[in-house]
Amino acid sequence: MDNIVFLGNGGGRVIIATQMISTAGFVMQVQGRQIFVDPGPGALLRSKICGLQASKTDIVFVSHHHIDHSGDANAIIDAMTLGGIHPKGVLISTSMMINGAENAGPMLNKFYAGVLKECFAMKPNDSITIGDLKFTATPTRHEVENIGFVLETKTGMKIGYTSDTAPFDDLAKAFIGCDMLIINVLKPGAQKWKTHLCSEDVVNILKEVKPKLAVIRGYGAKMVKAHPTYEAREIQKRSGVQTVAAYDGMRIDLDGKK
Repeated sequence: MDNIVFLGNGGGRVIIATQMISTAGFVMQVQGRQIFVDPGPGALLRSKICGLQASKTDIVFVSHHHIDHSGDANAIIDAMTLGGIHPKGVLISTSMMINGAENAGPMLNKFYAGVLKECFAMKPNDSITIGDLKFTATPTRHEVENIGFVLETKTGMKIGYTSDTAPFDDLAKAFIGCDMLIINVLKPGAQKWKTHLCSEDVVNILKEVKPKLAVIRGYGAKMVKAHPTYEAREIQKRSGVQTVAAYDGMRIDLDGKK
């Protein structure tokens, strides 16, 4: 069964420190492959709690090197390769995450880079095909090198993920045609933040993209306190797009979505 399991939906400094909700990222089980997306702190533990086996991961996608997105990436690679005994798998990320830069990283441990079958440092609009899955990196506006993605399956389903980003003119265009759009939303209402989206930004994006389903996640502390479910209802009302607020442990069955 193809599905998405939202292990943890928090983001930002306060959420990392307090763990008022988890920062574990989410897992996509699609076309016989397990894809771990943005495994932040708690990813291994939340996998067990949610009945998943991190060792069965085939692809790790890390949008950028911030700790709430990459904190458990090495741990997931350790689990999937049995500590490097059985090299396997693919990492899709940015050059800063994989290779580091003058002022940061790399967050990927050199040992774990060596036990993966392949590492892809992608830039916006780059595409790779892995089996029956095609990943296209999407642009963001964040304070560090960062990518989202559009995932296309052999059945024709398209799933988009914004990662962390500020709003910008061409953001929505990257996701046109997506059946599902997963959006990181740091702030509620119209509370603007220079490197992230708020609920008002999401309304504008959805009016242009018009996916069948939108899922919001990546909440900061103020978003959690405002109750994401209420924000999702308002987004749906204003955009006309079915919108749900991810909660830790939520599953979405992808069979029949296309």
